[in-house]
Amino acid sequence: MLRANRRVRRPAVAAAVLSLCLLVPAAVTRADSAPAAQVRVLVSQTTAALPFLQMARDRLVRDVDLKVDFFSNHAQALAVLLRGETDLLLSGTSQGWENRLDGSPIVMLDTGVWGVSSLVGRDRSIKGFADLKGKRLAIPFPGSPLDFQSRALLSFDKLDPDKDVTISFGPFAQSVQRLLSGQLDAAALPEPLATLVVKKNGLLRLVQYSQAWARFTGGDPQSPQVSLFATEGWARDHAPVIASVVSAWDAASRAVTASPGAAASAFAAALDVDPAILQEAARNTLLAVPSPAENKARVLAYYQVVSKYLPAGPRPLDDRFFAAP
Repeated sequence: MLRANRRVRRPAVAAAVLSLCLLVPAAVTRADSAPAAQVRVLVSQTTAALPFLQMARDRLVRDVDLKVDFFSNHAQALAVLLRGETDLLLSGTSQGWENRLDGSPIVMLDTGVWGVSSLVGRDRSIKGFADLKGKRLAIPFPGSPLDFQSRALLSFDKLDPDKDVTISFGPFAQSVQRLLSGQLDAAALPEPLATLVVKKNGLLRLVQYSQAWARFTGGDPQSPQVSLFATEGWARDHAPVIASVVSAWDAASRAVTASPGAAASAFAAALDVDPAILQEAARNTLLAVPSPAENKARVLAYYQVVSKYLPAGPRPLDDRFFAAP
């Protein structure tokens, strides 16, 4: 089986770490029958992986033996995909479009996670992004998904992200330590880390990004966060397989959403998370797999809103980036 990573580094550092890319197999039990085809997918060790772990365990993809492996660095995982050493990659939506805009042959098959992060801290006065005025906020790195979405939400509440808030950058683990030492007022953290530090470190879940985004949109909490990618050539040659994978992904996502406790019990060991923590983290993750047409419309609408906050500014996404099965 393959391996995996946790959050995408920017393209500039990818070359320096490719030689360190080691893949770690996910612990998933499968049946004994031998399907017709094997499909390899790299996923991060987060709540986004839950539907794929269930798909592999229960053989939900018709006529396919799905091999799920974890990655710990997004840049490495992208390189593995582009070298043809894995078939599919479940990674950040924006990481996919940034690589496409930089000339990569990556294509999006669909999106499955529409909310997965929260602002965490100790300051009970922070109940929304408007309350961050004069506060210290940590974000993983400039141009990260949490960077441009936070800037959009701050601007929506009439705050200048560069003047009204002190934004600092650093790895999630570093941000947690700075929160605990009082050097920060809030940090943007994904699941299951957000739930873990709330339960284990006495921090507060101040704002869920999905709820803040619902205020921004007038009621819709969903914003594309994690999508499934392939290379353009592989997608063209495997349309029936892609259709089966997307259909099974939809079914598994519905099952996890309906019974997060069962999913947490089944896969806590694979994700190296306490089952109770994973169950709550799953409840705070918006899982859904729309039709390809709806996915394209939603991703493009989101991109139009946030692209002004990207380091390179708005650039047009070509239609071929969206590979409908």
